[in-house]
Amino acid sequence: MVEHAGRGGMYAYADALCRWLCESGADVTVLTNSLWPDLPKPYKLERCLSAFIDKKEQWSQLHWAADRLWRGLSNSLRRNRFAIRAGCDVVHMQIGVPLIDQFFLRSLARHLPVVLTVHDVQPHCDRFNTRRSFLQRYFHIPHRLIVHFQDGKKQLVDNWGVCGDRIDVIPHGITPLHNPPTITDARKKLNLPLDSRIVLFFGSIRDNKGLDILLEALEIIRLRMPRIFLVVAGALPRDVSFEPYSNLIKRYDLSQHVQDFVHFIAEEDVDYFFAASDLVVLPYLKFEAQSGVLLRAYAHKKPVVVSKVGAMAELVYSDDVGLVVEPGAPEPLAEAIISVLGELDKFQSHYSPELERKYSWKHAAELTMRSYELAINSKIQDTSGL
Repeated sequence: MVEHAGRGGMYAYADALCRWLCESGADVTVLTNSLWPDLPKPYKLERCLSAFIDKKEQWSQLHWAADRLWRGLSNSLRRNRFAIRAGCDVVHMQIGVPLIDQFFLRSLARHLPVVLTVHDVQPHCDRFNTRRSFLQRYFHIPHRLIVHFQDGKKQLVDNWGVCGDRIDVIPHGITPLHNPPTITDARKKLNLPLDSRIVLFFGSIRDNKGLDILLEALEIIRLRMPRIFLVVAGALPRDVSFEPYSNLIKRYDLSQHVQDFVHFIAEEDVDYFFAASDLVVLPYLKFEAQSGVLLRAYAHKKPVVVSKVGAMAELVYSDDVGLVVEPGAPEPLAEAIISVLGELDKFQSHYSPELERKYSWKHAAELTMRSYELAINSKIQDTSGL
């Protein structure tokens, strides 16, 4: 298992999947960097990859780009060397550097079966590393690709020309909570009001996430629900400022209704934010992926309001745990939030044991093992020339 980030949502996903792959009988080694938490685990860990430079340590944009290129190249070479020398049965990539891996992953795939989980069928933002021509080559290299939702498979076929027979749809698992904090304890720890209706916006604060739309909706909601309170928690990407959102908060006089935690939220603190909330809102404008934030809300059995983009709408429609709105419109978003807050018990009751089984990591691991078998068979056919 290759996971470059070592923390955040990618770490949480890879860690949970690897634990259940071990339960299914797999001998798993994770290739990652020094950021991966040092916690008890059933899999082996090789911290042989380099962590990308933190944005606080950047001298300039050129420094950032040079660091990404050098470390990406070094990590691809280390990954290939380790996997080939270890004689791995299969290499499962969670994320890579398409600029580099359009060449180096192909070299690895000549030696070993490769599986790639495509978490983002379309990149969140336009960057040189994820330009279309690079991704086009990158997606055609692995023997199997994994996506988390049916529309993701359709997009890989329609937009990227990938053969549908090489794509497996495997739901993102949900990690069961063990002794989660109570809503009161969570609010006390985060110094949040105990008697308010708290709406949570969680995750990386990018332009496509629609926080500005949510703030405009909040200005409408507070006139009808004076005790509404919004928590914004997450880090800013490189070269992105929170100032435009601060200006909206001042313009709409929302300072008494908003608390921001604009920094990376450590894994051990994440559950406090979800436990403290009544409702989780994902007002994304563009998002062609499965959302770890949405599934974290599922784990806490929190009702949700999401935009009709990516896999989020697909899930919420089918599971009936909240409402779906068109993206980019403050008024419908405000009405949906008010509606769900008025029927919290109804939506929470839809978190059934059947839903837990649907998104269990055990089920995800079993399907992933099947994908490995298909990748191995595909590599054998390639080698024999069939």
